Amino acid sequence: MTSFEIKDRIHIKNLKLQTILGPDRWDQLNPQRCQVCVDIGTDFAMSSAMDDLKFSLNYATISKDVAQLVSNRKNWLTVGNLTRSIYSFLKNDSDYKSGVLDLTVSLQCQDVHLRTTDISCVIRDDLFDLWRIHNLELFCVLGVFTFERLQKQKISLDMDILWPRGSDNHKLLRSLIDKTAVYLENSNFKTVEALVESITQLVSQQINIPEENFSVQVKVTKLSAITDTDGVGVSCKRSGIEINCEDLVTTNESTTNDLTFNLPIENGSGTIFNGQWNKAYLAFGSNIGDRLNFITTAFSLLQANPKVRLVNSSSLFESEPMYFKDQQPFMNGCVEIETTLDPQALLAFCKKIEYEEIKRVKHFDNGPRSIDLDIIMYSNSDGEHVLVNDQNLVIPHPRMLERTFVLEPLCELIAPEMLHPITAEPITHYLSQIYEMDNDENNLWKLIPLPSLQNESHRFLKFKTVTKFDPVHTSVTHRRTVSPTYVMGIFNTTPDSFSDGGVFYQNSKEQILSNVKQMCADALELHDQVIIDIGGCSTRPNSAQPSLDEEIERTIEVIKAIRNCPDLNQEKVLISIDTYRSTVAEKAIETGADIINDISGASFDPRILDVVAANPYVAYVMSHIRGDINTMSKMTHYDTPKEFTTEGTDYIFNEICDTKATHFVRTIGREMSQTYQTALRKGVRRWQIIMDPGLGFAKKGTQNLDLIRQVPLLKNYSFVNSNTGGYTNLRNIPVLIGPSRKKFIGAITKEKVAADRDFATGSLVTACVGFDCDILRVHNIKNCAKSIKIADALYKDV
Repeated sequence: MTSFEIKDRIHIKNLKLQTILGPDRWDQLNPQRCQVCVDIGTDFAMSSAMDDLKFSLNYATISKDVAQLVSNRKNWLTVGNLTRSIYSFLKNDSDYKSGVLDLTVSLQCQDVHLRTTDISCVIRDDLFDLWRIHNLELFCVLGVFTFERLQKQKISLDMDILWPRGSDNHKLLRSLIDKTAVYLENSNFKTVEALVESITQLVSQQINIPEENFSVQVKVTKLSAITDTDGVGVSCKRSGIEINCEDLVTTNESTTNDLTFNLPIENGSGTIFNGQWNKAYLAFGSNIGDRLNFITTAFSLLQANPKVRLVNSSSLFESEPMYFKDQQPFMNGCVEIETTLDPQALLAFCKKIEYEEIKRVKHFDNGPRSIDLDIIMYSNSDGEHVLVNDQNLVIPHPRMLERTFVLEPLCELIAPEMLHPITAEPITHYLSQIYEMDNDENNLWKLIPLPSLQNESHRFLKFKTVTKFDPVHTSVTHRRTVSPTYVMGIFNTTPDSFSDGGVFYQNSKEQILSNVKQMCADALELHDQVIIDIGGCSTRPNSAQPSLDEEIERTIEVIKAIRNCPDLNQEKVLISIDTYRSTVAEKAIETGADIINDISGASFDPRILDVVAANPYVAYVMSHIRGDINTMSKMTHYDTPKEFTTEGTDYIFNEICDTKATHFVRTIGREMSQTYQTALRKGVRRWQIIMDPGLGFAKKGTQNLDLIRQVPLLKNYSFVNSNTGGYTNLRNIPVLIGPSRKKFIGAITKEKVAADRDFATGSLVTACVGFDCDILRVHNIKNCAKSIKIADALYKDV
């Protein structure tokens, strides 16, 4: 140190470099991103007087020399070693060392540890190193209010540790971060003050340095505690002498699990009757390997247990990692089961599935996993909530209220009036509160699995769903799709379809394939994927139905030709079979179909649901219809509201709804709910289902326009059956609409020939996107693909 005040300084801020600093966050010897800051005290009086750089230190030369020094060595072993080497070079070995009167070197590294990208070593003199571990974001129980005891909240932790120069090593630093994270995430403090003091003790214990040579400053920020702030918190600085280490802080993970979660409940609330069937909700998740296979395997293992019945499953969702960001997206959902196992036995069974059957390997808390099964809620055979607060199990799950990837699928399975067992608030309200934060990380992608091609990974239809206020169509906050709309091109191989009958009928295989290729090219010019819907049986009113063999002959060879065509990008071309016959569906799946488009809602051939259930990676379009081909046009009368209310309770946007204006769509919702429940009983998964409210099928004239207008209501409709107590929720189920060339369009535009209605169809397609339709089935795919693209840009900003 100098004996006079240094008033001149030269700064180099964030010189970006890459080098190996020992093992990276994945224990690999890869180059790591780092930034060097240099602060040099000097005297540039002569340089400023003469306006000549040769009398000062040249920061360009210094930057170049530091970069050269770093590149001279392949592996610097630790962040501290490189920082000290830069410091020593500038202070003692450089050509301009005489001009360096005092010096501070800081090296920040972004890849040392999985949990933070902000680890720095700061050197100011030859005696001590200052280590900064900043922005360590964790979730812990922290606070005095009941809601703070119910769910973990996000905090940011900063630790500044001053210790003798050269005391660091790679393992010590990483171990300190790991043990601090484990301790915090299993901690249970009421005050931030107690938490920061405890962390100073933990740090002192872990680094094991004589107390007179050590100090630590800890800062904890609660990021969401006070509205309109970026965070509030406290910090404390303690020397080694000031830290009380008489009470050891335990960081062993198996021990921290012994901390009883401090919920305002008594253990054992709710009586479990031996031999009775109780109800439980499980959350599942996977983010490594074949995620879908791990999930379906877990389902199979649950069902194989005679003490477990799988009642219902949610949609599949893809979510970004919540607690530890640097890992692959998760596939999440919830499942409703009935079981005679008590909560502890159910937990043991879930862990057996995870670790013994699926061979999950746990690397660290909230890290990557092949499968995770968590008990969210449990109720006895009388419907009373069972509350558990044991060392290894807490029910209701303490973190269920902070996660959309738990609450969103759970709210598909539970009625809107279901209350949280402790707070007595509707669970749906907590989900709404999360969405009100308007954080894109909380938004999920709804997934519909499709078959894999040639043993490759599964394909999916993907729909990004958000909860937003809709000032145009509903004037309420509701679920909407904001991802691009899918286009489905109609390819009829029939002689008598209402619009294009005979166009492709009796064409040669080469002509058919040429037409399909052109349809695909027209769609894929603007869209990432295209669905080709192949039909061999006309469903226009009063049409003659072909024999089973004739329908198979018209369709299966077309599917085979498409799947075997090397000129088509098979990943982007999805095949739908338009049939109500189970045998046709079965053969189409065997040949390569991805979607079963059944206009009958399984009412013409109920066995079709068995076929869909046997193929859980095939999508099923569940349509609304009344009667059959010959009678549906006469069944367009919908019951009066007075007759209707005795069967159960309708909900729209999670609120009871019995208005006359919504009666039409509520009737369709109820009738589709019956089909949905039948499909579940047959073993069809919710994640397979796409809704088609059946435009033109048992609807007349303006009813079709009303149906399009009320699609947002249908997508947010749910129903509680007063007779059975059963609950159906259509939330998050994608909607397919087939408006193309329909008769009601011609009635408005005075176009009697169906093929003349393409221009008007394009206008209606645009409106359908605005009313939140997800898949649009059209004849003129070239022009409608353009209309959909414009509508997506207008209504979805995509």
